[in-house]
Amino acid sequence: MSRRTESEYLPDLTAPDVVPKVTTPAFPSRRTVLPGIALVFVLVVWEFGLPVVGVESYILPTPSAIAGAFVANHEVILSQLWVTISEFLAGFTATVVSGYLLALAMTYSRTLEATVYPYVVVVRSIPVVTLLPIFIIWFGFGMSSIVVISFLISFFPMVVNSLSGFKSADEDLVEMLESFSATRREVFWNVYRYASLPSVFAGLKICTILAFTGAIVGEFLIGQAGIGYLILEYNSSLATPEMFASIFVVSATELLIFGTIHRVESVVVDWR
Repeated sequence: MSRRTESEYLPDLTAPDVVPKVTTPAFPSRRTVLPGIALVFVLVVWEFGLPVVGVESYILPTPSAIAGAFVANHEVILSQLWVTISEFLAGFTATVVSGYLLALAMTYSRTLEATVYPYVVVVRSIPVVTLLPIFIIWFGFGMSSIVVISFLISFFPMVVNSLSGFKSADEDLVEMLESFSATRREVFWNVYRYASLPSVFAGLKICTILAFTGAIVGEFLIGQAGIGYLILEYNSSLATPEMFASIFVVSATELLIFGTIHRVESVVVDWR
């Protein structure tokens, strides 16, 4: 029996599975640090620079005045914000469901796509504000017309992105499943659903911004409640700190919804 040399008993440190991993301590990335530094810089200049240059508070209040206005009026601001969120959720839900289903139907029927898609483009090309008198006649003032505005503004991106996602599916894989007598439901569930997810989530993030904007614009024009209506009320009484507090609350809410959708996307579309 041959004797084994000492080197044969030693592990091969050049092998990928035994190379020691060197871990580096986790530091905040530049994408987090730099925006934070910029925000702090802007707030400091804003807070202490306005009194120096003599800008009146009714023109541009300081961040501390805006924060104080929010604390003093947070119940009113948040209650009106909930009205806007309710209008947004109604318009956004209608957009997502109808836009996704319409895109799926056009994917399965080229005839339907050739018939309906041009009208989707035409509807998008019409400024929604010009349709406002018709909405008032049909739905009256208040929430119903605002939901319709929110829906129409955000409908086109949902249809286009969903349709693009469905069309990105591997047709060879679809034909293979159909050759094994797979039903349309099985083809959708195993091919189209996965292929469309990245584009669908892109559409969802766009629709979030547009649907929320549509709700606020509707409140500006015909609203009787909501955060947009409240901003106009503060503006008419020159309550500028309260107006800025309402605007910042709207921005924070919109970013929170957008971030939630982005987080869900990172979990659902995990293969990316």
